[in-house]
Amino acid sequence: CRRGEREPQRRDEEQGERGREKQSWRGMSSQQEGGRVDLMQLPPQQLQEIKQSLEAQIEQFTINFNDLQMAIQGFHSSGLAIEDLSKQQEGKEVLVPLTASLYVSGTMGDPDKVMVDIGTGYYVEKKAEGGIDYCKRKVTLLSESLTSLAEIIKQKRQQVQTCQQVFEMKMKQFQQQEAQAQSANQVG
Repeated sequence: CRRGEREPQRRDEEQGERGREKQSWRGMSSQQEGGRVDLMQLPPQQLQEIKQSLEAQIEQFTINFNDLQMAIQGFHSSGLAIEDLSKQQEGKEVLVPLTASLYVSGTMGDPDKVMVDIGTGYYVEKKAEGGIDYCKRKVTLLSESLTSLAEIIKQKRQQVQTCQQVFEMKMKQFQQQEAQAQSANQVG
């Protein structure tokens, strides 16, 4: 029973840490929107932590950006392949790829019917035009997401730059204060 009593306390502590982290991020975004938290009020260590966290987010968003680009290229290629297949004749001998380097011979079925992967292992039979339209819609949707993600990455980079500038300003102020303290000690 004691172990069970400790678990909620640990969860509360973790949630408290997450809450403080969220407040920092809210402050960062609200600061840029005309906001509530002045970065100049934060200690240099916290500025560095925020900067590191922002850089980690940028890295993850960049990976997602590259994945989206690959998905767009895949759907574009699939649309072109469906277009090409729809022009073929039924009964034609073809090579069917099983892997990137393994092909088996086969015979073309109805070129106007295609199987479209709609995600999570589900396939739907569509007419060729429907398959091409599906691929075009996916390219459009993913391109919009790509544009949004590019804007987020841009904003995060600006936030990193702002953190770095404030950090450098604070370090310069600290060095000036240290120099003044040393000169005051030498005079006295």
